[in-house]
Amino acid sequence: MLVANRLLATIACVLLFISWIRYDRPLMILGAGVALLSMILVLTQWISASRTGCPLCMTPVLAPKTCMKHRRARAFLGSHRLRVAMAILFKSRFRCPYCNETTSLAVRETLRRSH
Repeated sequence: MLVANRLLATIACVLLFISWIRYDRPLMILGAGVALLSMILVLTQWISASRTGCPLCMTPVLAPKTCMKHRRARAFLGSHRLRVAMAILFKSRFRCPYCNETTSLAVRETLRRSH
């Protein structure tokens, strides 16, 4: 959601700028719709990001935190959260910007007892 939000916000700005230059009302409505979708996505991402945590330090890695980052933590386009999101999407693992530990994403099987 974080990556999609960044893309939608950029697209909305470009559409609104072009519609402002050309005085194109339908394009302006489209740009406003994309901007509204981006705002809805921000709210959804904000709610779900608080539940994404590093299994070692338990800090939410996709939520905007003001905690001190690890001294070797790297950012992507100026954002630590965006780097984590891109690593999750393309590598299925991420390096926590707070404790600098690598975590692989795997589905855990739960043991269920049959009663």
